[in-house]
Amino acid sequence: MAENNSGNQTVEDALRSEMERENLQSAVDRLIHEIVSEEAGHSSTVDPESVVARLLDSSTVQSLVQRVLASSRSEQTSCHLSGSIPSHIQEQLVPGHRYLYLKLCGGRAFVDHLGVNATPLAADSQAFIKIHLAFQSQRFEAHGVPCVCEPKIYEGFLFDLQLLKPGLPNMLDNAELLTMDVPITIAVVRQQGATTTLLSVHTLEWRSLLAQPSATSKFVCQLMGIGSELQVPVGLLDLELTLVPALESPLNTPAVSEYLEGTKNRAGEKRRLFISYAREWWREYTEASASHSSRPVRIFAMDECGKNRFVCEFVRRLEAGRALRSPEEATRWISVMPSIPVHELPAGSSKPWYTLPTALMSHSLNNESKCSLLCSILLGFGLDSWVCVGTRRSGSPHVWVMTRGPYSAYTFWEITTGSRYLHRVGQKAAHDYGTIGSVFNNDSFYATCQATDKIEYCNFSLEDSNAWKKMSFSATSSMTEKMPCLMPLIPPTNDGIKKSTDIELQLQVLIIEHRSDCGLSSHFDKHLSYVLSPALWSYEREIVEGGNGTENKGMELFSAALMHTLPEGHTFKAFPFYFVHRSPRRAFNTILNSSIGREIVECRGDKVTLAVRSLTVCYPEYVYVTWLMVACSFRPVG
Repeated sequence: MAENNSGNQTVEDALRSEMERENLQSAVDRLIHEIVSEEAGHSSTVDPESVVARLLDSSTVQSLVQRVLASSRSEQTSCHLSGSIPSHIQEQLVPGHRYLYLKLCGGRAFVDHLGVNATPLAADSQAFIKIHLAFQSQRFEAHGVPCVCEPKIYEGFLFDLQLLKPGLPNMLDNAELLTMDVPITIAVVRQQGATTTLLSVHTLEWRSLLAQPSATSKFVCQLMGIGSELQVPVGLLDLELTLVPALESPLNTPAVSEYLEGTKNRAGEKRRLFISYAREWWREYTEASASHSSRPVRIFAMDECGKNRFVCEFVRRLEAGRALRSPEEATRWISVMPSIPVHELPAGSSKPWYTLPTALMSHSLNNESKCSLLCSILLGFGLDSWVCVGTRRSGSPHVWVMTRGPYSAYTFWEITTGSRYLHRVGQKAAHDYGTIGSVFNNDSFYATCQATDKIEYCNFSLEDSNAWKKMSFSATSSMTEKMPCLMPLIPPTNDGIKKSTDIELQLQVLIIEHRSDCGLSSHFDKHLSYVLSPALWSYEREIVEGGNGTENKGMELFSAALMHTLPEGHTFKAFPFYFVHRSPRRAFNTILNSSIGREIVECRGDKVTLAVRSLTVCYPEYVYVTWLMVACSFRPVG
């Protein structure tokens, strides 16, 4: 009896709460008044049971009851699932939202990528495996775990499915979830010191969960290699997926399978039609001139999963938010991002181009992937940017980025150095580009059909049909994404000061030890070290801003500071350089390998003082540029 009273009280409280939230009390009062007045008009007495019956049959009350019952079922489902979801994840749940909870349950058979943890090596030699997850605008990364045969990767992540359809007033139902063609991208990377290697990329189709009787299902992801190593297994990753709250009635398994298969077939048919069009387009292009067949025109490229894609698919408009402040800063960031070592495996020489989500998560890219990433970011900044496929003057294949401005201004962006060059027809520039074959971005593709493909004589007015052959917009748009890439960048960290201080202290120790071995004492001047700071910042600014006078002004101030700081009759020597790794020992070896650097470290003379200054500039995605300057001041003897 007590339980019934408790249940009735719960329903009563829910009804009262819903009426207050929707401000329905006055509407119910008016409805009762109308029913009573109507009953009184037909009879001298009013039957209370008749009033209650008509009140319950009214649309206002029926809608209220349905909302309360739906809310009650949702709360019961959430309570049922709460046991399998950690409390800190449950705190993130928002009423009225449907979620997908992904739990990493460990890895198996990572035999070919074992770490070096079995031997007591230095900390920066430890190898770790890290899992990155991307789901449209939502992105997570697991903590790194030691790289062993069975990595202990146990973490959970909550994806808000409502964000896939923002503005929807109701919780997503079965049909709406099924139409969401947004897979989860899983990237597995191996990190050892500052070296990051992409091991595998897996695309997880989660919608099969909609046909399961239980809200939770287990998945085993077989991870395969990258590019030409696609047939080489990397390992197995165990996952557990949970829909929160659970579906009231799961879909039929045949219906889900049929829908997913139909979606796959439609995509395959579009690709088949495009390939047929591309073949005809290429035939027309090569028949127009005998030289066209030998020009560096790239229509397709292999992605990280071994799939041949239309090159325009690798570029999508990407807005970096507050992680990057300008196109110049974006170019500097990508130019110092770690590059994949250039080597070809026996399995094949094809270098994969990474799709945009993978490019952001891999933290190590080849030049082709860097160019598609930079082009995407420049499009996000509103520039008319293109990826150029051509050759260097030596004849080796090369790619770079071009932007077109007003009044026929064309700028080339070299991704390996971060340099920019203004292109003028008929004039040789400082760049190393030899020929041009094709250009493309997120929605257009052109191949040059000019008399010569030499870069200095190339007309980049793409709208000129006599100079460029364009693929039809309907064909290219059938293969490219209409929406921009919503995946966020990891913003720069704020630990640059700490990193700079640590490097300075470790360099001082290494210099003291080296000078001691040479029979020399060491004295560091803190003030002189501080005076070196503006020069380091000036160097980085000059590279980012492209030499617009900033560097000259900064060096002018630096020279004035030295003249005011150094004692009269003293000689000053300095050796500045930058690096993107995190090893003070490697930086010290760079100093010793330089003749001027070794002279400074092994300086002899009267009143020798040493100075070390470090400046670490933080960029997105854990990319750091560290400027370092070692200097000495002394009075020559003899």
